[in-house]
Amino acid sequence: MRALVFEHHGDPVESLLLTEMPLPDTPAGTVRLRLQARPVNPSDVMFVKGDYGRPAPFTRVGGSTVSPIGFEGAGVVDQAGPGVRLEPGARVAVAVTGTWQEYVTAPEDAVIPVPDDLPLDIACQFTVNPFTAHLLLADLAVEPGDAILLTASTSSVSRMIIRLARDRGVRCVCLARDTEQASRLRDLGAEHVVSADGGDDAVVHRARDAAGTGGVAAALDAVGGRQGALALRCLRDGGRHIVYGSMSGHPLPLPSFDLIFRGVSVEGFWLPQHMERMSPPALRELTSTIARQLTDHTLEAPVEAHYDLSRIHDALAHHLRPGRLGKIVLTG
Repeated sequence: MRALVFEHHGDPVESLLLTEMPLPDTPAGTVRLRLQARPVNPSDVMFVKGDYGRPAPFTRVGGSTVSPIGFEGAGVVDQAGPGVRLEPGARVAVAVTGTWQEYVTAPEDAVIPVPDDLPLDIACQFTVNPFTAHLLLADLAVEPGDAILLTASTSSVSRMIIRLARDRGVRCVCLARDTEQASRLRDLGAEHVVSADGGDDAVVHRARDAAGTGGVAAALDAVGGRQGALALRCLRDGGRHIVYGSMSGHPLPLPSFDLIFRGVSVEGFWLPQHMERMSPPALRELTSTIARQLTDHTLEAPVEAHYDLSRIHDALAHHLRPGRLGKIVLTG
């Protein structure tokens, strides 16, 4: 089978290579999947660079030591191991390490059945962004009428948060990196948009005005750097700043004054840790909810382009292109 792997951490464009690997076995309790779609996520790029919180599982294959890549995908069951209820041909989404290859073996409990009317290029986005959006909002426990501020406002996660927050009566203030992105957000239907163009004091003033009299109760930050610092300054006293990404590659400055005298708190969010803390019934209920929301388009998971595994360099270049409004999906 074809598989994308890397021999060392570094720039994915330079580190990733397409190679042939043996088909994986199917021990008891596992299924082998024939994957047909996998999204390119920021976490995938971080993983190759060595900046992700999960170590790369380098193993000896032939004459090289390599690590697989990719955390989610979708396809069909190819072979079921002993004790597995899923049958060959079943359409599924999966969350395991190593989905940027044609076949992968996964524990049955890591596999999610996919409705027939949910396209696989949408289903392959099932296990990261929708869960992140739901659990971030649940963790905030904001009330109707509260305002939250979002960086990375055009990302899939942010657009899902905006949709879910609207149903709860929570206002979202979108911090755009510039006036061009602000215009794009308004075209997408965002109600409260603030451009980060201009002086920092002016940006903070505009964001606080957009939040209304109650101020910004919480910031959800996937960027860090200047945008993260602006989001932190926008918080009302006692507000919460949740960091769930670092797309800028720059650290979040933490002014001691805000922490000491304004009672602002800064916390991290990593999806695997939150899902591990969920009870099995709660996880099943949320999984069912997300399947319904993706199928009926309550949550949108747009796809901007498809690339075969062999075109990984083109796919990465497109993924990193400013202004992208949908996922890049690897096929084959």
